[in-house]
Amino acid sequence: MSPEDYPGDDPWVDDELPKLRPYVVTGGRTQPSRRLELASMLRAGRAGSPHGLDAEHAQAVDLCRVFPRSVAELAGTLRQPAQITKVLLSDLLDTGALVLASPAKAADPKDPRLLEQIIAGLREL
Repeated sequence: MSPEDYPGDDPWVDDELPKLRPYVVTGGRTQPSRRLELASMLRAGRAGSPHGLDAEHAQAVDLCRVFPRSVAELAGTLRQPAQITKVLLSDLLDTGALVLASPAKAADPKDPRLLEQIIAGLREL
């Protein structure tokens, strides 16, 4: 079958995907200005959304307003490759619209209270 067999509907084009190529979304940049892992958590910053954001930047800020989100989750929601998402998120981190969420403080594995809580939890099983 050829595309002519599908009047008005090209089987090779997915209407659900973004119309812009990734390099257009990032202005041709391929490297983020910050080092971000897929598990890095981001939340909306106090600076709020800068004016003149494009749709992808604005959507990322909106997604991080309620609770922190990971880079991987944002990439999936924005429907962009992870590297492109990292470039977009770096832009937002640079402006203060997003900030890295502080990870929870890890407990000291030698803390006797932690060990007691683990033992109590195991006994409840």
